[in-house]
Order: sequence, then C-alpha cells, then structure tokens
Amino acid sequence: MIRRPTSLRKTRFFAQLLLLWALGAWVIWADPFGLSSAGERALAEDVSRSRAYFQPVAPAPITVVNIDYESIRALHEAHRLDANDWPLTYDDHARILSRLVSRPGADRRQGREDVPAAVFYDVFFERPRTASGDMRRLARALGRIEQGRGGQSYPSVYLAGGGGRVPMSDESYALLNRPRLAVSAWDGLGDDYPLSHDLHGADLETAVPSSAPSAAWALYQALCRARQEDCSGIQAHDVLSPQWVLRGDKASCGDWAARVPGYVLRTIFRYLGFGGAPVMASADCLPVHQVNLSELFLPDGGRLRPPYLDPGKPFVVLVGVVMPSLNDYHATPLYERLAGVYLHALALENLDRLGSDYLRVREIRHVSLLVWLALTALVCCWRECVQEKTTRWRRSSILSERVLRFLAVPVSMRPGIRRGTVRIVRRAVWLLIWTLMVLLIYALCYSVLDIALQGWLFMIGLVSLLLFWDGAPPGRRS
Repeated sequence: MIRRPTSLRKTRFFAQLLLLWALGAWVIWADPFGLSSAGERALAEDVSRSRAYFQPVAPAPITVVNIDYESIRALHEAHRLDANDWPLTYDDHARILSRLVSRPGADRRQGREDVPAAVFYDVFFERPRTASGDMRRLARALGRIEQGRGGQSYPSVYLAGGGGRVPMSDESYALLNRPRLAVSAWDGLGDDYPLSHDLHGADLETAVPSSAPSAAWALYQALCRARQEDCSGIQAHDVLSPQWVLRGDKASCGDWAARVPGYVLRTIFRYLGFGGAPVMASADCLPVHQVNLSELFLPDGGRLRPPYLDPGKPFVVLVGVVMPSLNDYHATPLYERLAGVYLHALALENLDRLGSDYLRVREIRHVSLLVWLALTALVCCWRECVQEKTTRWRRSSILSERVLRFLAVPVSMRPGIRRGTVRIVRRAVWLLIWTLMVLLIYALCYSVLDIALQGWLFMIGLVSLLLFWDGAPPGRRS
C-alpha cells in the first residue's frame, strides 16, 4: 500500500533527510576524534602484517650502512675517524663517502663491481656547524665523486635535504656546492611515503630547489638507469603506502609452518579481546643487506654488495644513523621501532619489487560523500513510500510463543515484541551485509587495484546509523 505524504509528513521527511546528509558530511570531512583515520590505519596495518607472514619476499638489491655508536668508537680508536661520538666531523663524512664509492681491492674490475649505482646519505646538514670543522672539506669530496676519476664515473650521491618546515640553509647549500638533495622530511602524510615533495615553503626565498625526489624514488631511478629499464610508468607526484615485508630466504623469517599458524591464532584472540599487542619481527628479517659502519673500513673494504645478489647486478646504498638517542625512530606494524633510514629502504624495496604496481594512496572522501547522499535518499524514500509491515513479517515467529510465555511477557505485548525483534534482526542482517561489502571493496582495491583507500571505512558507521535510525513518530513505528 502506497502512502501519499501529507504536507507535515513531507516537511518531516525532508528535515530528516537534510539532517542525515549534514551529519554524514560532517563525519566524512571532519573525521571527528580521528575515529575514521585510526580505523583505516589499524586495518591497513593488519592487512600489511598478514600479507608479510603469508607472502615473504626475496631480499632486494639494497644495502643499509648503519652509523652506530660502537662503530664510531672503534673507528676512532683505530684512528680512522676524528670524532669519538656523534656528530661526526665533516672530514669524517668525507672519508665515509669516499670509502663508499671507491672500493679497495687488488682487482680493479672486481672493485668496480662492488661500487653501488647510487648512494643516499641520510644525514641532514641543515646549517654549518663550527665544532664539526670546515664544511668545504665535505664539499670537495662530493665534487671529486661528482666529477669521477681516471675516466671512471662514480655513483650519484644524494644528501638528506630536509623538507617542508625544516629546509637546508642557503649557507650549507652554497658551501656544499649545490649538492644533489633528496627529500627526507614531510608533514601531513602520516605513515605514507611521497615519491617527491617540497624542500621548503613556497614563501621562503632561497637558492635551495623548491622540490626534490624522495630518497626511494631517486635511488630507484638510478637502479633503472643501471639496468637500462624504463621506469616512466611511475608518477613522481604519487604517494606510496609502504608495505612492510619479511624476507623469505631466512628460515627464522620465512618459515611458513612455524610462523603463520601462531600468527593467525594470536590475531584471532586479539580480535576477541583476549590477546595483547602483535609480536614484532626482528630487524634481521628486513629484506635488505645490513652492515655496520666499522665493516666499511675493513682491510678488504667489507662486503658492501649484498651477498645474495648475482655479480654484475646493480645495487644501491643507504647510509643512516642508528642511535636511539637521536629520536629518529618510527613505529612499524611488523617490526620493532626502526631508524628513519629503514623507512626509505622499505619504500625503495616496494618500488623495486612491485614497479608500477606499488600500493598508491587515494583520497576518496568525495566518492564516499556521494555514496552517502544517494544511499540516504534511497533509504528515506523507501521508508516513506513502502510499509515496513508485511504479512510475512507479522507472521514471523523469531520469538516463539513458548519463549515469550517463559519470560512471562503479557499476551497483549507479544505481537509488538515479535515485530520489534524482526525489525532489529532484519536491520542487523543488512548491516552485516553492508559491512562485508565495504570491507570487500577495500580488500579489492588493496589487493587487485593497488590502491589504499582513505575516507571509506567510516561508511560502516554511517550506514549503521541510517539502518537503525527511526525518524517516524511513535504512532507510525511498526
């Protein structure tokens, strides 16, 4: 039976519709209390962690050189470095960079094979520091690397260029002879990783370039050039959602039978509220080759080339400070807190392994808003034009007469309780279907389309409000 709304009912109908539209728009755009962003981050972390355990990967052609306190102290005692603690002198930085690009060895050809295709030196020379010596000494070392020697070209060296509100000063940029810079800091992206970003604000007058590639993007381009591959399918303005992974060539990291069943059980108990925080993997399971700075100064030059990499295959090097006192550590969904250099290394591993299929971040709040507007109008019109009670629902016996009699419910109240129970169960079923649909769309975009959606999961909460919203006056409730 179709009900034609009166003027009062029309007014009430449009008032309810506008109220729901306004409420949904506020939740979508304002993200009150950070509930939506926190939920999306938690789901993304769980998905990334699960994929890491179920799909371990082969190690990447990446070497990370850790500048740690023990190495500095040992090299100082061996008269290889001037400083005995952090920060190092500019002469020390010059020695490290020279050691990276000119490998010792009797066989010059073998030595050249041990030279990386590019280097990212994750040390930010924001402004000259008198106690560290003369910055021009470091500039001369960078100039020799840039020019090459003996007809042989050295790898490109990128220095940490800061970014956003922490730019490199003009004085440092000039003293270092306009070095290659890679973005090492950014704001407003959370755990996501930009392939390029601003080095400073638009209102700052400086000789430093306005933008630069990130460390991962710059080193990946160097790998592409060394391999003579075409990497034009990757857009420099994209934002990557890093996927933390485990290396599969170590028995302690990629043993499926030993790790996955326990992980599944712990996750189930955690979702049920009986488990604690996820167990973090060891940093040894990162799919990169890791060496300490002291190994770089061994008589044979150490083993800079990843041992699992075939001879002649190009690789890249990232050098970073690994000291908890510097507070450059980041929480990850899979590992313990890691130094910032490993975030760059992990983003580079994603690019190297996935190519143009890396996981992109896409903001779709406008799509969510359109879905909410359409869905709200559809449900409100359906409720207004179609009776909620049907003969089938009135005959429903979800709560049997025996149960109601056992609960001592008066006979006059039993039909209403049955109808209310039917309504609640029916809406709960629709809510479950919609929740599964939202999660399925998220999983499809994540696994097939390589897109990490932002601004989508709160549709579960909004639709639950819509399904259980009963804006009719008491006399019309069924």
